[in-house]
Amino acid sequence: MSQAADDVQLPLARLFAIAYRQLITDLHAELARRGWTDVRPAYGFALLALREGPLSSSELGVLMGMTKQAASKLVEALLEAGYARRGETTGDGRVRPIELTDHGRQLQETAEGIYTELENRWADVIGEDRLAALRADLVSVISADDGELPPVRPLW
Repeated sequence: MSQAADDVQLPLARLFAIAYRQLITDLHAELARRGWTDVRPAYGFALLALREGPLSSSELGVLMGMTKQAASKLVEALLEAGYARRGETTGDGRVRPIELTDHGRQLQETAEGIYTELENRWADVIGEDRLAALRADLVSVISADDGELPPVRPLW
C-alpha cells in the first residue's frame, strides 16, 4: 500500500528509508552505466571504512556490524574484484590489513561524483539553500550526542 507523496505526516524514518533506497538504486544504475558492473551495495560500506586506512578483516567486520565470517567473505570479494589488497603484516603474521587499491579509490571517486550529481537533482527540486540546510540539520541531529558522526554501516 502506498501513500500520497503530499502526505507530510509520514514518519521521518520511512522517508529516510525511501530516499536512501532511491539514492542507492540510482547510484548503482549509474555505476553500471559507467562500466562498474560488479559493484555490490556492501562494497560501498567497506570502501568507506577503508578510506581512512588499512583495517584487519575483524576490524572491518566490527565497523560494519557483521560477523567475522561475513567480513571474511566480503574481504575476499573485494580482493577478487581488485578493489582492495592485503597489506604488510604489522607484528602478528596472521593479521594482514586490508587496504584500498587504486581501482578501489577510483570506484570511491566515481561514486562520490555520482552522489554529487544525485544531490544536484535534489537541489533542482528543493533549492540549493534548502539542501544545504537539510544537510546541516541532519549533521546536527546525528552528531548531537558527542559532536561526532558515527560510522556508516549497513542494516543487515
